[in-house]
Amino acid sequence: MNNLHKLKQAFSEGLSISIDDVHEDLSYLEIVEWDSMSHLFLVKEIENSFDIVVGTEDILEMNSFKNIKEVLGKFQIAF
Repeated sequence: MNNLHKLKQAFSEGLSISIDDVHEDLSYLEIVEWDSMSHLFLVKEIENSFDIVVGTEDILEMNSFKNIKEVLGKFQIAF
């Protein structure tokens, strides 16, 4: 499984949405499923999927699919 698929899977599981609904332009509060509480579930799924621990400052930056990819880049995770 490549990193893009792993990230989409984490979104699907963390937000309880279909993987087909995960796309590059997805952003926080754009869909009803991505609220403040589900954001924490999403972060946990991402941490588990990539075996990392994300700091508070980065968690606050993780407000879109694109921004999350950028944050993951800090961990040398390429897409």
